[in-house]
Amino acid sequence: MTASITHFVFVDFENVPTVDLALITRQPVRVTLMLGKNQKKLAVALVREIQRLGDRLQLIEVGASGHNALDLTLAHYLGRTAQQFPEGQYFIVSKDKDFDPLVAHLKADGIRTSRHDAFTSLPFLPQTKAVTPPKKAAAPKPVDGKFAKFVLHLRNSPPSNKTKLERMIEAYFKPSLPAGGKKGIIADLLKDQVIEIDAAQKVKVV
Repeated sequence: MTASITHFVFVDFENVPTVDLALITRQPVRVTLMLGKNQKKLAVALVREIQRLGDRLQLIEVGASGHNALDLTLAHYLGRTAQQFPEGQYFIVSKDKDFDPLVAHLKADGIRTSRHDAFTSLPFLPQTKAVTPPKKAAAPKPVDGKFAKFVLHLRNSPPSNKTKLERMIEAYFKPSLPAGGKKGIIADLLKDQVIEIDAAQKVKVV
């Protein structure tokens, strides 16, 4: 590891499976991805980003099972790295608040550490303001309020992945999809924060 690395990020990938490694390409960062026992497949796009980072990214497969297996393994690697680089800044990416006592303990020992619910909320990432495009007439949602009814249907019977979501859309809006097709409906669902789709194409209905 080069001496220029100042930020060390430990990702609980079992808890937060969405990371955008392209954001740290030009940052003095090393990332450790902690994979759960059952995480056997990675999205192709993520694998490409991992390859670009080279030795700045470390994959740790947690072979043991159990509720706290990944947490304990992450704590071990973080502690070992903090001993080697005590002047670094340490970031845990996880929604699991069980890490908070560890963060408090490390801070008490003078190790700058924090926990973040999402990879994109890491404080050293460039914060870019979205450019607001000129207002255009809003594209109509599917006719006769069917979109709103579909949202209710979606929340009652949430699909587990994008493929099942597309099939559900086709079945619900037959015989013909509205303008924009399946992609347009999925884009509206994402824009309205009805759903989230992670890197593994898994769907979460919010």
